Amino acid sequence: MNRHTPAALVALALVLGRAQGVQADTVVLRNGQQLQGRMTIEGDKARIELDIGGTVVVSRGEIASSVVDGPSAAATGEAIAVSPELLARLKAREDVHQLLDALLDEKEAPRLKAEAELSQKGREALPMLRAAFAAGPPTQRRHLLRVLAAIGDTASVPKIIEILRNPAESELHVEALKALAAISGHGAAPLLTEFLVNAKDDEVRTECLRALGDLASPYGAPFVVDALRQETLRQTARALVAQWDDPLLLPYLVPYLDDAARENRERVATWLARIVTPGHAVALTRLLELYEDDKDVAKALRGGVTRLHRDFPVVGDVELLAAPQAVIRDAALEALRKQQPDRRKRGNTARDWRDLRDGAVQPHFLLAADAAAGRLLRARDFASDIETSLRTPGAPQAVKVNVSPKTLPTFASADGRPRDARPLLARLDREQAADPQDVRFIGLSTAELSVPGLEVALAPTRPGGSLLISLARLGEARDAVAGRARRLTLHALARSLGLPACTDASCPSTSIYSVQDLDAKSPRYCNNCANAFIAQWAAEHDLASFYYAAAGAKLATIAGRVKTAEACATAAYAYERALLPLAAIEQWRVVQGLGGEPAQGALISKRIEMLDRTERWLNRKKLTTQPNPPAPPAKGGRPPAAP
Repeated sequence: MNRHTPAALVALALVLGRAQGVQADTVVLRNGQQLQGRMTIEGDKARIELDIGGTVVVSRGEIASSVVDGPSAAATGEAIAVSPELLARLKAREDVHQLLDALLDEKEAPRLKAEAELSQKGREALPMLRAAFAAGPPTQRRHLLRVLAAIGDTASVPKIIEILRNPAESELHVEALKALAAISGHGAAPLLTEFLVNAKDDEVRTECLRALGDLASPYGAPFVVDALRQETLRQTARALVAQWDDPLLLPYLVPYLDDAARENRERVATWLARIVTPGHAVALTRLLELYEDDKDVAKALRGGVTRLHRDFPVVGDVELLAAPQAVIRDAALEALRKQQPDRRKRGNTARDWRDLRDGAVQPHFLLAADAAAGRLLRARDFASDIETSLRTPGAPQAVKVNVSPKTLPTFASADGRPRDARPLLARLDREQAADPQDVRFIGLSTAELSVPGLEVALAPTRPGGSLLISLARLGEARDAVAGRARRLTLHALARSLGLPACTDASCPSTSIYSVQDLDAKSPRYCNNCANAFIAQWAAEHDLASFYYAAAGAKLATIAGRVKTAEACATAAYAYERALLPLAAIEQWRVVQGLGGEPAQGALISKRIEMLDRTERWLNRKKLTTQPNPPAPPAKGGRPPAAP
């Protein structure tokens, strides 16, 4: 026994043979020290309730043999001494106890130091942290909120929400909001928005504003803009809107152009000019025409036109060719000719140039495998199999699956445990974002993978991101592994595109709970999922190309099929970005009809009121938007004259 081990943490003697199932009050150590506690042996496990606090459950494999003369007849005979591994665990528990006590120190410096050290303890300390968080005094709980946020403990979210809904714990509300946003991310947006609208404390509301701004939450965006009307929140709201790049703010900002204060009108025009995209070029030039007599507003809006020329030299100019002002059309046409001098002989209309960026919406994937996975599946053959599975008979879109020249790093774990998939997914997401083509990355790894909440993950992915396939549990024979990996890839791709689980038991888009489930699936999507795949891919392409209205229409079609609040909200967001408030209102009313918490229903009603105000403003100004031009003419067709 290590002589440096503290008396409260030295080895436990677990009685075997005749003593099994008997509880001992005192465990005597070989060096004469004693540890107080009560123990129960159940099969190959021992449960020890320590008097110093806490419970330890160990297996016999952690313990070495020894002989101990205990103070009780029931504790005599052959016994076992605790292993160094268990000693380390016991010492770690005592360290956590001491740090929790330090959170109650009268001075702030020791409390902050203890908070930092507890954050570094990670998930191993969570049971003790949760227990202290549930019953500790306010000072300790305030620091524990930061610790739980740093660790990312999702199991603490219900308790955090309970604190937020308890007026008696108002002193913890600000820290609780910060923790909720840090742990839940966009999942916290509805609750943050609810507190922004309903809370009485300005400090709490300001924290909600900041959290929604940090998340760039589309759910909370209109309520951040609405905070501009409230004196106590105005400065914070201005700072957030000034940095927010999402055109979803447009329908909520444009009515502010009629603010009585010139300074406010100019500020709003500057914000609009910064967030417009080529899809809003026509609306922007019409706003410029509408406010040309307001010198400061017109100057800011002209800055937006200049930015479109600079940041989107071809796409923006194509849209600007449809502008109502001849001077803008001429400048756009000249800019296009400089960009593409070989097209001088083409016509002078926007339609003649749209083939520069339209084209067919072709799903394109890039396959990246680690060395072992590439050899096992023969990457090029596997890419061809995926192409075959995704090719829909009669569909105009082709599907392309290429093999990346880069190989994934070997991701095997030295201790045999599944590796956290998040770093590799993040790497694939960076590669995907940097690729000049509109592709989605598919990673193939021979390692066992895990994600928070799932010890073994066959295909970790996230909506809108890359996907990662683990071959570790798919078998050994190449043909069997390839077939299962093919079906698993289709399953992960459906999740990546945000498609719901299919109700057809043979479709690979349905729920999969084990490797054996894969064998019962088809190597193709069912008709409904195949159509949803093409529609969702096209919608994502439209969003990336600033065709927000077209994306909204496709997403609304998908939402009508799956009938979920999330799908309808996604379609509504696209319509809001297109500056089409009536279409967005229709989707939000569907969300209301699907039910939900009353507080969230009230927020949706308020959002609909704001969108209705924008629709009336647009009608009053006779400002109709046309954010998405018609499709290019068929080959050989004659383009219409420019407006």
